[in-house]
Amino acid sequence: MQPFIVIRNYRDDDELKCQEVVRDYIMSFVNKSFYCFCFREVTLQFIIITWAILFIFVGVPLHFCAMAIPGCIFFLFTFTYFSFYSKAVELMKIKPSQSLVAECYEPFIFRLKPREASYQIFLDESPYEQAHKNKFRKKIVATLCVKKHISLYNAAWLYRFAVAPGYPFHRVAEPMLNLVCKTCVNNGCTSLECTISEWQEDERDFYDNMGFATRQIYQKQIIGSSLTVMKTLLTYDLRAKDTSSQPEQKANNLETANNSKQ
Repeated sequence: MQPFIVIRNYRDDDELKCQEVVRDYIMSFVNKSFYCFCFREVTLQFIIITWAILFIFVGVPLHFCAMAIPGCIFFLFTFTYFSFYSKAVELMKIKPSQSLVAECYEPFIFRLKPREASYQIFLDESPYEQAHKNKFRKKIVATLCVKKHISLYNAAWLYRFAVAPGYPFHRVAEPMLNLVCKTCVNNGCTSLECTISEWQEDERDFYDNMGFATRQIYQKQIIGSSLTVMKTLLTYDLRAKDTSSQPEQKANNLETANNSKQ
């Protein structure tokens, strides 16, 4: 039996599952971010300062001061972990207004990894009967929310966009984002805005392929100016999408008119 994914509107009973997806997605970047922080200059400075404090002010022998290295590394990992966890909790607490979820149906005995499997994707609901659906286990593997931008006129803000680790991000996210873009165009929005962090490399390639343009690159401070994270503000021109869909819409209207005359 081939697994499939249904992209549908968010329901209130999906909240707990969506929170788990958001948490797992955010926490999946902990290791990558930790390795990145380990090779930054601020980490070396922190180790040297700790070593100097132990030797000069505490009186620890010099060879024992080498214990500052694993101690600083452990502190860095703990700080990174709880920073991502607090960010995940912050996103989990945000109540979505307009949201989509991707619900995955997989056989109960499924030995393939999600990235190795081929999924059929349906919008709103699947064409299968309920008896066939009962042969699958279902779980939410992606969530996406959109709301009006608080500072830009006729703009939408993309947030709480998460895909469960292990699942193909591009395969799941593309139809969800296309559906959101159509909804924003129907609501009169002219642009779609979002931000990504420096460790979201795969997501950056996805947004570039979808047609997003870089609007601003800035440094978000974590501890003053010593520890910062590079953020990228992306924008998508919905007017271009609306213009490209107008010829197809006109052709459909013309075909409907011709059929009615016949």
